[in-house]
Amino acid sequence: ARESAALRQEVETLRAEITKARQTILHMQEREKKLKERLGERASRGVERGNGRVENLSLGERRASALVRRYGNLYAQARVDTLDALDALPDLKNAEELKSKLLFSVVVLAFRSASSSAQVLREEVRRLLQIPPPPPPSGDSHLDHHHYDAHAHALELAVSLFVTTNIDKHDLSKNVDEVCQQIWATLYDYPALKTCEGLLQYIKDCVRLAWGLNNQTPPYVIDYDARTYSKDTHVRFHTADPDSHTIKTYLWPALLEGPGGPCVQKGVVVT
Repeated sequence: ARESAALRQEVETLRAEITKARQTILHMQEREKKLKERLGERASRGVERGNGRVENLSLGERRASALVRRYGNLYAQARVDTLDALDALPDLKNAEELKSKLLFSVVVLAFRSASSSAQVLREEVRRLLQIPPPPPPSGDSHLDHHHYDAHAHALELAVSLFVTTNIDKHDLSKNVDEVCQQIWATLYDYPALKTCEGLLQYIKDCVRLAWGLNNQTPPYVIDYDARTYSKDTHVRFHTADPDSHTIKTYLWPALLEGPGGPCVQKGVVVT
């Protein structure tokens, strides 16, 4: 009986300790949440004051650095998985150059579609609320803000924050369909591509990621015209020749030229 009573007492003590530990964990999680919110507010104020690209840590996996890592994984992992899926198609099993061109073109097409949709979204908000467009950048963000209505500027920031916070929820089915239709029209000799689940998932991932990067403050863009390696903007693949400074590109002009000209605005190379 004494042994049973001692065991029950020990169990009760352990339960009390577990309850206390859980309360401590909840308290720490709440503190962490509030800290991230405060950091996010500071980041927003920093951007508003023109301090350039400041990360909002409260965005978690939706923040810029996390999206850039995912962009790197497109080449390191997702691209390889998609190549395996394409290898299963008899017509493409030995078409290595064609597959490389296809996957690189998907990334560029995804950025074109996402960039266009992001611009249309903002223009639609301005049109509905009769807000004048922001002034063209002059290189001095402080002066830009000074010559732009304060309320309009605050709304622009609020819209940007809302879109960035909800990048994983935005309906991008039209963008995915747009990229797919351009690929099917160009590679009409390979109808099996339309049923390749690996390729379809790769397209969806590229579009979603491009949407997230296009809706950062300021937005990320890509430059696919570089022909010379630069350690400041490029990352070598592990099988690349370390002594070579020539960049090989695999893009189809037929895919990347449309009614509006080149599909992606030149700018920062996302690596």
